[in-house]
Amino acid sequence: MSSDIPDAIVVTGIGAVLPTGRGPEALWTAWREARPALSPYRDPYVRSRRITQFGHVPDELQKLGRDSVPHKLRKFGTPFTFNAVLAAQDAQRQAGESWEAIPEERRGLYVAQDDSTDLGAAAFTKALDKARTDSSAQVGADLQRVVAEAFGNAATFNPFTVIRALNNNTLALVSIAERFRGDCAAFVQDAGAALSALQRALFSLRNGHCDTALVVGAGSYNEALKLAGLYRAGQLSAGGHGRDSLRSFAPDRDGTVVGEGAVALVLERAEDAVARGARPLVEVLGTRLRPALDGGVGPADLAESARTLLAAHGMTPDMLGAVLADGKGTVHHDTAEIELLRTLLKDSRVPVSSVRPIVGTLGAAGPLAELALAPDLFAAGELPPIAHLSMSPDEGTDFVTGSARKRRIDSVLSLHSTFNGFAGALLAKRPHTI
Repeated sequence: MSSDIPDAIVVTGIGAVLPTGRGPEALWTAWREARPALSPYRDPYVRSRRITQFGHVPDELQKLGRDSVPHKLRKFGTPFTFNAVLAAQDAQRQAGESWEAIPEERRGLYVAQDDSTDLGAAAFTKALDKARTDSSAQVGADLQRVVAEAFGNAATFNPFTVIRALNNNTLALVSIAERFRGDCAAFVQDAGAALSALQRALFSLRNGHCDTALVVGAGSYNEALKLAGLYRAGQLSAGGHGRDSLRSFAPDRDGTVVGEGAVALVLERAEDAVARGARPLVEVLGTRLRPALDGGVGPADLAESARTLLAAHGMTPDMLGAVLADGKGTVHHDTAEIELLRTLLKDSRVPVSSVRPIVGTLGAAGPLAELALAPDLFAAGELPPIAHLSMSPDEGTDFVTGSARKRRIDSVLSLHSTFNGFAGALLAKRPHTI
């Protein structure tokens, strides 16, 4: 499998700010050691007896993210968009100094952001707190005043709240902070947004709309109303196993654990990367996104969609080196995915694993985090197991349990499902230069 086709697109830089820490190596190490980075849910403005576990980015890393943004721009951002800037800086740094020679107007930026916004329950809680402690003549929690302050219209409140609440906030902050003036696009909602951002970046590079593409996925499920909605829908684990509560494909699974984070990837045409002396880390072949079970499409149709993605690049399922399953941990999602995998792989003995129990469900950063793991999979020649899974849930599918599977891995297919009724796949392979 070579990367010598004219439109080959490779990743030359990776940055990650995740519950496991900074960089893809921290994620890889936690996965190999089956060490979940989930922790008790905490928030200064939200108290919950139902939401017990969360994939929090470590506090010290959150501070680094904030510090990575120029001081004058911080009033425009949120904690997860600060993380996006830090991840973008790390990805560009790994791509090499010669990357800086690419003109700003030829740098494409394609961003995926969760549909969480800064203007949530916490904004009103802060406004109410201010009203309780206000010593001015207008003391008191007047409803009109509280709403005005929550929306940033009061002179004493942050006037940039509405800007921070926009669903293209990550695109705006990264483009200004990192000087991207070329082709751009912003996509919203969960893993589907990341797959769409990647597909747009591939299209733009192959059609000459830009000479480099920065793809960023960022977000956080830490918003009270969003968490409440997921809980009422029965999507979240009760957290009875502590940090081990996300139990992908296990018989005792009872829901997912959500989290936060940011991942950034520098993409280039392979010949351009080689010409400037950059090292290709992984070749991105393509993505697929379509309505899933909640939209009336069954596992067999989703398996056929993945098969179509493989066929478009001259591959069949049995040629895969590994499959990274979504493994959300809900009874509904995992049952459907087991059937999808059985239909797709059909006793091919292609090994299947999932990193989901380690970091939780990350939304817009999720697919990019799995792509960020591909270079380590290629280099290590092994596929870590699914944490907490002691027995395969399906006799016809080779789920990796117990210990890592030693195997040369030249290609990876990762599968994803969203809470809003879509499912997708991402296909990548080893570039011929490594």
